[in-house]
Amino acid sequence: MNKATKSSTLCQILLNMMLLFMFESCSGQDNPPYIGAEYGTFDLDKITFSERLDTLFSKTEKYYKMPKGDEVFDEKSGKYLIRDTLYHMYRTPTKYVAEGTFRFKSLLIKPKEVVDFYTDHLHNFRKVEVSVYLNNTQYAELRAACKDFRDVTPANVRKVNNGKYVILQSEEAGKQIRTTLYCLENTGDTRGDNEQKFFIRISKTSLAIRNDKFYLQLKDDIK
Repeated sequence: MNKATKSSTLCQILLNMMLLFMFESCSGQDNPPYIGAEYGTFDLDKITFSERLDTLFSKTEKYYKMPKGDEVFDEKSGKYLIRDTLYHMYRTPTKYVAEGTFRFKSLLIKPKEVVDFYTDHLHNFRKVEVSVYLNNTQYAELRAACKDFRDVTPANVRKVNNGKYVILQSEEAGKQIRTTLYCLENTGDTRGDNEQKFFIRISKTSLAIRNDKFYLQLKDDIK
């Protein structure tokens, strides 16, 4: 192989490596690095659970990091104190959430709908949840976007709710991530606009750790 051929081959290899690096970088940064509409819409469906919540929320104007765990009453202070922190919940007050901050698949989540992020006591990101109200069109679009989800509604739950409460679930192969939709047809609502006909709780959980207190308390296993 002459020098010109070797040089051409080397250039091609370098070019291929650069293109591969660019592709992986683009595909690995689906979500913005910070929470906030000014940085781009954060898609809950694209969460990997490798994110660090202190970094994600570091540009947010205001957020709460609330510890949750076993509480005991302290007679000296007259208050309940957390004895053993099980997890922290990160939440941005709705007044500081702009339109377009969060989405899930086809659904643009409204600022008034609170999104909760959870880390365990070692600060590992483990779970995210949001509850939303949808009209007929929005619900149909969400169900279409989640057409591959399995219906895991227990028979007794389906019977008690006359089929108007369904639980849909998906586990991403090789990613150890479970997404669960709890869907309730809110037929008790009497408003004519039907904007709140369906109540949906969207839960996304990391399955990387399944033998600790966090998972046992906040899991979405359907029996």
